[in-house]
Amino acid sequence: MPMTAQFQYTTLAHQTQAVQSIADVFNDVRFAAPTNAQSNPFMAPAEAELVLRGNIAAIRERNHIHAGDVQVAGTATPALGLDVLMETGTGKTFTFIETIHRLHKDKKLAKFIVLVPSNAIRQGTLKSLQTTAEFFGKQYGQKISVYNYSARTVQGFIHAANAGISVLVATYQSFAGDSKVINKRGVEANLFGHAKSFMEALAVIRPVLIIDEPHRFEGKQTQDYLARFNPLLTIRFGATFKDKAASDGLKYNNLIYTLDSLDAFRQRLVKGITVDTVGTGADMAQVLCFVSSSGTTKERAAQISYQTLAGKHASAQLKAKDNLGEKTGLGFLDGHVVEAVTAKEVRFTNDFALPLGEATSCGMLAEQMQALIIERSISNHFEREEALHKRGIKALSLFFIDSVAKYLPDGTKPAVIRVAFERHYRAQLTQMLEKPDLDPGYRAYLERSAADIGRVHKGYFARSHSEKGEEEAIKLILQEKEKLLSFDTDLRFIFSMWALQEGWDNPNIFTLCKLAPSNSKITKLQQIGRGLRLAVNQQLERVQSDDPAFDEVNELVVVVPASEGDFVEAIQNEIAAHSVQRVARVFDDAVLAEFGVAPSTRVANRVLDALAALGVISLDDVSGQATLLLARTAYLARRDEILARLKTINGIEDQNAVNMQAYLDTYYEGYGKVKRKEDKAKPTLRLNTGNYQNFRELWENLKRDAVLRYELDAAQLADKIVTRIATDFEVRPLTISVTRTESVQSLHQAKSTETPYLILPQSVYTLSEFVRELANLTKLSYHTVAHILSRMPADKFAQIRHNENRALSALRDVMLGCIYELLVNKVTYELREVRVKTSLTDKKGNLLETLPVSLCGVETHAIGNAEIQARSLYDEAFMPVDSQIERVTVDELNQTRVTVFAKLPKIDIPTPAGKYNPDFGYAITQDGTPQALYLVVETKDYDDRSEIPVKEKWKIDSARQFFKALQALPELKDKGVQIRFETKINGERLAQLISSMK
Repeated sequence: MPMTAQFQYTTLAHQTQAVQSIADVFNDVRFAAPTNAQSNPFMAPAEAELVLRGNIAAIRERNHIHAGDVQVAGTATPALGLDVLMETGTGKTFTFIETIHRLHKDKKLAKFIVLVPSNAIRQGTLKSLQTTAEFFGKQYGQKISVYNYSARTVQGFIHAANAGISVLVATYQSFAGDSKVINKRGVEANLFGHAKSFMEALAVIRPVLIIDEPHRFEGKQTQDYLARFNPLLTIRFGATFKDKAASDGLKYNNLIYTLDSLDAFRQRLVKGITVDTVGTGADMAQVLCFVSSSGTTKERAAQISYQTLAGKHASAQLKAKDNLGEKTGLGFLDGHVVEAVTAKEVRFTNDFALPLGEATSCGMLAEQMQALIIERSISNHFEREEALHKRGIKALSLFFIDSVAKYLPDGTKPAVIRVAFERHYRAQLTQMLEKPDLDPGYRAYLERSAADIGRVHKGYFARSHSEKGEEEAIKLILQEKEKLLSFDTDLRFIFSMWALQEGWDNPNIFTLCKLAPSNSKITKLQQIGRGLRLAVNQQLERVQSDDPAFDEVNELVVVVPASEGDFVEAIQNEIAAHSVQRVARVFDDAVLAEFGVAPSTRVANRVLDALAALGVISLDDVSGQATLLLARTAYLARRDEILARLKTINGIEDQNAVNMQAYLDTYYEGYGKVKRKEDKAKPTLRLNTGNYQNFRELWENLKRDAVLRYELDAAQLADKIVTRIATDFEVRPLTISVTRTESVQSLHQAKSTETPYLILPQSVYTLSEFVRELANLTKLSYHTVAHILSRMPADKFAQIRHNENRALSALRDVMLGCIYELLVNKVTYELREVRVKTSLTDKKGNLLETLPVSLCGVETHAIGNAEIQARSLYDEAFMPVDSQIERVTVDELNQTRVTVFAKLPKIDIPTPAGKYNPDFGYAITQDGTPQALYLVVETKDYDDRSEIPVKEKWKIDSARQFFKALQALPELKDKGVQIRFETKINGERLAQLISSMK
């Protein structure tokens, strides 16, 4: 059987920045060697205090962080703490694993304890440590030993030598309490350092604590026990930091890096969100209400009110273990069994709760309504599955349900959700297979399970753990993520209660269906967080922001009932509220002071009054709070007007007004990342007819039909590749480290030995399949690839068997690099006639009135200067953009020589590395003469040109040849027209490029 593909890891820029921020904390901090072979090196607190303070302050300034304070003690306790805020789905686990390797490399720190809030997350963390071991081992040249906490493994961790990296993974439940084994005294005799318990022995080691999801560790008892570890350093990684005692509900301990919800969406590190709301308020009118309670704490009863199916008001009394459906006669509530009744809520075993005095909709649980929501979710799945399948991406859908019995039959009542799903899936599958133009590969994929649709859906529930028929599905869902993502696996619809809410995720969840009421303690973002990670293809490579199909692929559709209220606005507000800078729809004068808008309450009140007069906000005279009123499009249209009015306020400087605008920009940028399904009509750009006349000549020449020509000497290429393979190709055997601890019963004599074992290779491909796959990856002929492999040095060829998938990637990179080097100056273009019909013109060559924004960029950037806006090809107050450097480039356009500019629609210049689209076009005056000078600019968001990936360089160099051919056209030469092509990276200014043009 072929080996399952493995995730292709790569370190992303935001992860590198987080790891570097942590490492820089210890610049110039001296660590002393430990007194034994098990402990971490240590630093002298008094000696290191000033250096640490300075380093942390510098890092916070570099990362533009103002939240929280710098806190460094001059004593060994409390331990130094660092906070890293990273939004769910952005690779937080990957980042803290690399941090472990980096701290060992830089400071020889060797003992790390990773604390997580649940067993589900623990299993996920252990899997991540396992699957990244080879990647980081190759990068850092270090092995890592991982210990899954138990009474036995903690001994091995304690006595592991500090020459290598040792990581113990545990939940907080394993140590928070004197009754826990780790805290019991006398469990093991002769612990080193005069320790009486495992915890005391760990305290001698001075471990580095890494805490995942710190808001789950906020209890006083947990905090007290954390201190017993006597850590050298505590690093908290989380998307949420909470402290009920803090004024804003947040408490940071040396926050040095942030990537909050707003940043994650803006930087396109997670999927966009589309919400599909099913039903109306009227459909969901049926409600339950916890009216009052009676009895004692031990045996409390709840009085609830509800509506019968006939619409009449009724009441019932509930106690622990009562079935809500039986008590009310509402059969669709049968899955709701009372777990406990407290003075404040009735809590059910399915995590649903009725708060005291709050009417809670239950209409969504009615059988016909749930069937409608299921039908809509299946429809969403089929809408995108074929296109994703053609891209090699498997689409998964996740259903959160309210009752296990509705999916797993219990022998007494039908499993109504399972029945409804199979009915609607079968109907929509039949419709799909009737399409005559269905992709053949996708058709075969659907037909394979058409006769047994039970293969496409499975569930994971606590009840099903012991049922043999479900064991394979549970293993597939929980542990075999790679296998689940393969087209070879039919399963693509997953049903669960909230058991999969944390500690589990899958990057290819494209549809998430809510058939269960929300738990008020869980945010909307947390509820849908399982589906926000970026999608991967069959090679398990992420579809990242540089992929032209990024936005088409990376979209999560959330199907919710109308009873959820305004789910869209709730998520939008959470995104804004989660910003570290406290950007939110509701704000007050304190927030204005934090953002540098108003130096005093008096000036803040003037700002708020001005915004209220403009209709931007509404003001609550009692609380002093302001609430934003404008929709995103309305704000963008009035952005300049608002700024101009702010600048006229007495006592406010221009920079203060700009800071207020920055606050509004940040809020509305986050607000636009979530959209309603019915709002998915593509936004358009209006074209400025007058400006187009000055831009027309450039546009028409860019849109010429171009024939790409290049000649590649096959023999020369083969020679070059074989030579490069001999020096650059290496695939090491996969090894696994096994640590054996002997004499465990007597810890002072216990010793650990670590033995690496080679993993015997398993064949994934036949030789013919390997050659064909490599030919597909490189676009070389089968014959050429076979010839190259036959000439490989024998020792290098033998390495392919060590790991065939990695060998494929390595050989692909070598071959593409050699092709690039040989072709870089040999690409030529034959330019033909000007195309009449383009993205700006119709088939008669007439200018269109509008074009889709998506042809030019994935988001819009407000143009803050009226003069710049007047030069735009588009009659809008914004410019489409794809990246931060493009935003900067738009804002830099204060050059009087530029008469028209535009973010260019897609041009699709052919290159050997694929189609290429430059970013900006400029029409420029030339010493007062008629316009005949044009500039086309490619921006790259890198600090150094050497950082640009080879494939991108290849496209750019090919484009240079395109523009060279364009410039050589006689009709342009005769008119004296010049069209220049330049590249621009971070730190370079547009003015320099324009001033160099004569």
